[in-house]
Amino acid sequence: MTVNQLFMRIILIILIVLLCFSCKDNTIQKFDWMLGSWVRTNEDANKSTFEYWSKKSSEEYIGLGCTVKNGDTIFKENMRIIKIDEKWSFEVTGVNENSTVFLITDLTENGFVSENEMNEFPKKITYYLDGEVLIAKISDKDTEIPFLFKKYN
Repeated sequence: MTVNQLFMRIILIILIVLLCFSCKDNTIQKFDWMLGSWVRTNEDANKSTFEYWSKKSSEEYIGLGCTVKNGDTIFKENMRIIKIDEKWSFEVTGVNENSTVFLITDLTENGFVSENEMNEFPKKITYYLDGEVLIAKISDKDTEIPFLFKKYN
């Protein structure tokens, strides 16, 4: 085998490996737009609401939401976006006695819709990025509550 043939084989192997990685399921990157620290811009004047999102692994994102009033935390929830058996779910803990799981039913490059018809309220949680604004909505058939966030720090 000549040096040129060896070189061509190495290049071919590298290209095949790169092609395999580029064909891999890209949904593992679809939630990276949520990463960071966010502050709610449409909150009551005497309160501040924050969300913090980090990536634990390619199949798990961790979120923390809290509301502060007069220096005291009056609300806190832990959130998690996790992929189990090729399906993504949005899980909320700390609000009810048990965790509440919402199946992600629609997933785009900069947003998702998650639903749990068995939950009293909300039945749907939506997140999406509109420019530099993170929009979260909780809703059911009759009510929709928007949360508008901007990045800070």
